[in-house]
Amino acid sequence: MHDAPRILVVEDEYLIALELDGHLRAAGYRVIGPVPDIDGALKLLKADRPDAAILDVNLAGEWVTPVALALQAMSVPFILASGYVAADLQGAPVLRDAVNVGKS
Repeated sequence: MHDAPRILVVEDEYLIALELDGHLRAAGYRVIGPVPDIDGALKLLKADRPDAAILDVNLAGEWVTPVALALQAMSVPFILASGYVAADLQGAPVLRDAVNVGKS
């Protein structure tokens, strides 16, 4: 398990974060987090480099853009798990071009 890829989960909705955590662990990944806010995510990134990340766009009214930019600077791939559509993300290039798997 120590060689398993590490996935950072940034999600402020507790039940969704819990579900993502469970699915990732069951698939053999190590989960970093989940963390519900930008400050927490940035602190984790200073301490640990994930292999990839799953990001919610809106964290209690704040966009996850600073985390996405930090991941991009570290060359860490990420996807979005968000209800936002492409048109909503046009003002944030780092998010606009990311794969969005949606949220139901």
